[in-house]
Amino acid sequence: MFKNVYLFIVLFVIAGCASDYKDINKCESLGTLELICDLQNPEDFAKIPGENSVVVSQFAGLPALNKGKTLIGKLSKLNLETNEVQDFDIEFLEGNNLGIGEDGCEPYKEFYPHGIDIYEHIKITGDDLSPLLEEASLLAVVNHEKRSRIEFFLIFPIFVNLSDVIKPTIFWIGCATGPEETTYFNDVVVYDDSGSFYSTHQYDKNVGFNYLFVMNLLRFNTGYVYKWTKEEGFTIVPNSEGTWPNGIDMIEDNIYVNYRMNGSIAKFSNGKRTDLVLRTYLNGGPDNVTAVDGELWIGGQNTDLGGIYCIDESIIQCPTPFFIMRADKDLNILEEYNFEDVAYGSASVAYPHENKVFIGSYKSDRIAIFKR
Repeated sequence: MFKNVYLFIVLFVIAGCASDYKDINKCESLGTLELICDLQNPEDFAKIPGENSVVVSQFAGLPALNKGKTLIGKLSKLNLETNEVQDFDIEFLEGNNLGIGEDGCEPYKEFYPHGIDIYEHIKITGDDLSPLLEEASLLAVVNHEKRSRIEFFLIFPIFVNLSDVIKPTIFWIGCATGPEETTYFNDVVVYDDSGSFYSTHQYDKNVGFNYLFVMNLLRFNTGYVYKWTKEEGFTIVPNSEGTWPNGIDMIEDNIYVNYRMNGSIAKFSNGKRTDLVLRTYLNGGPDNVTAVDGELWIGGQNTDLGGIYCIDESIIQCPTPFFIMRADKDLNILEEYNFEDVAYGSASVAYPHENKVFIGSYKSDRIAIFKR
């Protein structure tokens, strides 16, 4: 039996890797998409309140897609009007009394950002606090240190005049350290003023790539969703198991989770889970989900096996086909766009601005833009 299963897997792998993808490493538009070049894996976006800009997580990348190497990542600011990208400076506010994150958290040693989220206008109370904090929002970032963490930063809109700050700057104020050495967070969403959050645990990071690949191919559960509060720490959200839990966001009290290898998005509402299958078996699945004005924007890939082609380190821009969807909070699909053979691939996130949609990817040196 196992020999037959192995043969089945090998045949599918060969089929998935045999696709004749275009060489699109050169960052030049083929006419379909506008491109912003010279980035590193712009995997996730988060809108900055009070301005037409987003934070871009320049993902360190999956070691399996970089021949075992882990790159250092960074956070940048993308102006949605001018397409200008500026890297953030980071200042560390150690020993602060803001009460965000776990007690005793120390600044990270290395920065490997992945999923991000911004909680607007966090309400911070305490003695002798600057009135500027009334304009601050809370930026949460998945950081893949030796033990995965969620890092917390204060971020201010451009109209707040920080007299000693010249470049775009965010301020580190705390963290929450993953519950296990093997925890591998993917994405995060903050839901209250205390910094409480939900985060997807994609898989145990001590699982070998080959074993994980088989689990994904057969759609065995690899992870679940964590809830974190300062009082209770980490707990697992009931009935949140799935294959490769990925993007997560919220509208009101509803939680939305993309299960990449299940090809589906799940809505958690009042303790009930509802699943919508977006892609059938081996035809890809959703990556990130972003809540914008009470709707959901979903980016994902239109292949399960084609990504194996992108393990080759020489491939800078993974050329596999992808989709962008817009859905309402009840998971009704309102718009769908599908792309292939363009100067982009393996989309992971989408963010709309006016008549344009900005696209990021988990393995790419560029951001793409299309007009709706």
